[in-house]
Amino acid sequence: MAHAMSGTPSRGSPSGTPLSPTRISRLQEKEELRHLNDRLAVYIERVRQLELENDRLLFKVSEKEEVTTREVRECLHPCLSCKNIWEESPTLITLCSF
Repeated sequence: MAHAMSGTPSRGSPSGTPLSPTRISRLQEKEELRHLNDRLAVYIERVRQLELENDRLLFKVSEKEEVTTREVRECLHPCLSCKNIWEESPTLITLCSF
């Protein structure tokens, strides 16, 4: 009579004798390790996907920051130039202060 553990098919030796408890335990461990290895592979693949997505998003954020910085500089540059002219010209201040 073959001993069957839950989740493990009962397999006999070539002579038809039942598997020993040690053999059954090793087969179960092997199956559990196979399952854990598969889970680890899925986890590693997911981490790689997330790293790629993170790199893509960081690139997009960097591009957006560059565009925003450029737009702010373009908006501020004329204002800063006008402010500098205004501050450096006492004549303008005198003419416009009345």
